[in-house]
Amino acid sequence: MARKFRQFNDALDWVFEATKKDEQITRLKEWASTNQTVVPLVRIGVGAEKPNWGLPEGMPETAKLQDDLPEGMGETTIQIEWRRINTFLDPNSNLRNLPPWKQEMNWMQILEGLHPSEAKILTAVKDGVLLEMYPKLEKLLKDLGITEYNKLPEKKTRKPRKKKTA
Repeated sequence: MARKFRQFNDALDWVFEATKKDEQITRLKEWASTNQTVVPLVRIGVGAEKPNWGLPEGMPETAKLQDDLPEGMGETTIQIEWRRINTFLDPNSNLRNLPPWKQEMNWMQILEGLHPSEAKILTAVKDGVLLEMYPKLEKLLKDLGITEYNKLPEKKTRKPRKKKTA
């Protein structure tokens, strides 16, 4: 039986608790079978799809997130807010007729209702940098059929310097 999770971050943590890649993929697919938001958010979050959100990058400076909330105690969740989030993705939605400041206010209302960890994930999805939060996800993408995505920057390795002898 497929497990259900209240928060997106709890489910991603559960997926990556598995040590083997095949088991992680199985868990991700199992979670996606019960949650319609998983596939679009992962695809957008890794950059496989690049919708125009009509929003500035990053977390809004004026967002008032309740950092002291216990896990699972946000007023709402990404899954519950999916219909509102989807209006930002649809270029023909009525939201696009609103001035930019009003669109940002709607976005902040969504973020402020979420648990802070979910708000950070949703912001990472919007900016296409979900792989920075969950780098283990990159190993699974090819097996999930996602070949083009925002690759993580390669870590620069420094060559050790030779010590000068006097």
